[in-house]
Amino acid sequence: MTLTFIIVLLVLILLSGFRTIGQSTVAVTEMFGKYRRTISAGLQWKVPLFERIRERVTLRQQNFALVGQYPSGDKVIVTIGTNLLYAADPSLDGVKKYVYTLENRQESIAALVENSLRTYIAKETHQSILEKKEELAQHITTDLSIQFGHWGIVIIGFQITNVTFPETITNAMSEVVASEQLRKAAENKGEAFKVQAIKEAEAERERKRLQGEGIALERQAIAEGLKVSIEIMQQATKQSSNEILATLSLTQYLDTLKSVGTSTNAKVLFLDSNIQKTGDLLQQLIAASETK
Repeated sequence: MTLTFIIVLLVLILLSGFRTIGQSTVAVTEMFGKYRRTISAGLQWKVPLFERIRERVTLRQQNFALVGQYPSGDKVIVTIGTNLLYAADPSLDGVKKYVYTLENRQESIAALVENSLRTYIAKETHQSILEKKEELAQHITTDLSIQFGHWGIVIIGFQITNVTFPETITNAMSEVVASEQLRKAAENKGEAFKVQAIKEAEAERERKRLQGEGIALERQAIAEGLKVSIEIMQQATKQSSNEILATLSLTQYLDTLKSVGTSTNAKVLFLDSNIQKTGDLLQQLIAASETK
C-alpha cells in the first residue's frame, strides 16, 4: 500500500512538470534562483519542484504610447504624442536580456523615449517640428536602437501621432496662415486682371489692324472704281478728267443725301430745292479739281 502510494505520488509529481507554452511565446525558467533555460512554444516539461517559470515572454509586436510636453528651441512648450512599436529579441540571449536587464521595463522605455525627444526638440523651433515629423521619428529610432538592443528589445517603428501647441501659439499660427492665403489670393486676382488687360489690349490692337486693312482695301477699291469710271466716261463724253471727277463727286454727294434721307434714324432733312445750287456745286468741284 505504501509503495503504491509512493509510485502514484511520483507519477503526479512528474506529470506536474508539464507546461503548455502558447504560440509566439517563450518561457524563461530558473532553478534555485538562477537562469536555467528558455523553452519555446508547445508542450514542455520542466523539473518539478526545483525548476520554475520566471516569465513568459511574448514575441508579438507591442505598442508603447506616450504623451509628453517638451520645450522647443524658441521656448514653446510642445505637446507630442508618440507610439513605439517594439518586440522582444527572439534570440536566446535577447530573451534573457529582456527578462533580467530591467527592473521596471515600462518606466525605463518611457524615460529613454522622453529623454531622446527632449534632446531633439530643444534644438528645433516649434514650427520646424511640424515639418520634420518624419525626421524626428527616424532620429528617435536611430537614437534608441542601440540602448534597446542592450535590453533585448527590437524597435519595429516609431510614430509621431500628435503635435499640439498652446492655444495662443495655435491662434497666432492660424492668423499667419490666413494672412498668407489672403496675400496669395490678392496676388492671383491681380495676375488675373493683368492677363485680362493684356488680352484686351491684344484684341484691340488686332481689331484696329483689321479695321485699318479694311479701310485701305475700301479706298483701293474706290480708287480703282473711279479710275474705271473716268476711262469709260472719257470714251463716251470726251470730257476732261477734272470734269468727269467733279461729276462723279457730285453723284456721290447726291447718293449720300439719298442714303441719309432713307435712313430709319432720319427724321427731318432740309435741302435747298433750287436746281441752280446743284450746278453751282458742280462748277465749284470742277474749279477745285483744276486748281489742284
